[in-house]
Amino acid sequence: MDGETGQLVWSEGYSTLNNEKTVAGACDADGNLYVVGRAFGDGFYDLIVQRYAAETGINEWTQLIASPQYLDDIGWDVAVDSQGRVVVCGLLGTSPSEANVLTAVLDPAFGEEVWRVERPGGVYNIESLAGWVMVADDDDVIMGTRAWSSTTGYDVVLARYAAADGEEIWSRVWNSAGTNADDPRAMRLDPAGDVIVAGVSASDYLVAKFDGTSGDFVWQGGYSGPPDWYDVATCLDLAPDGTIVTSGFSDGTGTGWDVATVGFDPADGSELWAMRFDGYGQSDEARAVAVGPAGDIAVIGYAYSYDHGDDALVVCYRTDAATAAPDLARAATLDGAYPNPFNPRVTLRYTVPRDGHASLAVYDARGRHVTSLVDGPVAAGTHTVRWQGTDAGGRALPSGVYLAVLRSGETASTRKLVLAR
Repeated sequence: MDGETGQLVWSEGYSTLNNEKTVAGACDADGNLYVVGRAFGDGFYDLIVQRYAAETGINEWTQLIASPQYLDDIGWDVAVDSQGRVVVCGLLGTSPSEANVLTAVLDPAFGEEVWRVERPGGVYNIESLAGWVMVADDDDVIMGTRAWSSTTGYDVVLARYAAADGEEIWSRVWNSAGTNADDPRAMRLDPAGDVIVAGVSASDYLVAKFDGTSGDFVWQGGYSGPPDWYDVATCLDLAPDGTIVTSGFSDGTGTGWDVATVGFDPADGSELWAMRFDGYGQSDEARAVAVGPAGDIAVIGYAYSYDHGDDALVVCYRTDAATAAPDLARAATLDGAYPNPFNPRVTLRYTVPRDGHASLAVYDARGRHVTSLVDGPVAAGTHTVRWQGTDAGGRALPSGVYLAVLRSGETASTRKLVLAR
């Protein structure tokens, strides 16, 4: 499409008459387009990589990559490095339940492989996005995926490969705590070259940061909707001021899934703000989020109703609306908990709508009162309080799930806390 007029410049298709799928694309400095996905090969789907010319849309080359096990394969992500080389990531099936995660660099002229790495242990599901590639400033390749373990559930998997030959520089398998399912849905590199992961962990939004040089875990943040049920961050972008912006779907109180767009502090992962959008009162979900150069936020997805089915949804937020001070006319809210899971202390941030009495208490999973953190007059506004993971007598509590409950006036707000010793 023409960037100024929106007029169609060219269109091109590719088909073997067997349900091809293109899932990601990237352009080089000259505007040539590279796409990845799947195409039907010798009885099964193969990972496909293609180049389309910038001016004409001519398909200049197609490469099919197939596993020797005769199982379905798929390409999930593509990027272009500073040398113009094509970087791809996808799954090559090795058994009906497992796959190798392929990371490969291709020469842009004809699509020939420069190097490839196959990492075992991927989750074999070609219908579920499970691979990302990002190019560092020195052209090293950072790959992200998920893996499954019977003891820890889903884990985040990251690896960094040398630009020249694909030699592994570091790799990391990360589990937040215990059997928490840490399921990535989006990944980005921040301006410092660190890795930002968004997804779901213990049924809440997951945002986590990893050092891009060493792969070390830096911090974890999260978000839980009003009823503290099931919330998944599906997409991720970075604002000009560094704010990490995620969106996805989040259970509301009597509203089904709502689109929840949340901003996180890049320094520590604490929640800065959250905005919820309820379409028809049924299932609403964000699939992509993009932050413009002025900081305005566009959220793209769908809204579902029994009458219409799925309708396209685009929501735009102004930056000042996202970052403005809390509206004191709303109900009391327990805004954030960092870190969560925690060991042994967690900082809770809460907002009360007006001056008056407020209480913030902690209960165990059976609903028994554990301790009170706040119980008295509180000024209107946002406050923080720290809990040391102890009961009212100062005794250390065991690992487990706890519930923080804020009450002010006629309103209450809750947040799930996970103590992982």
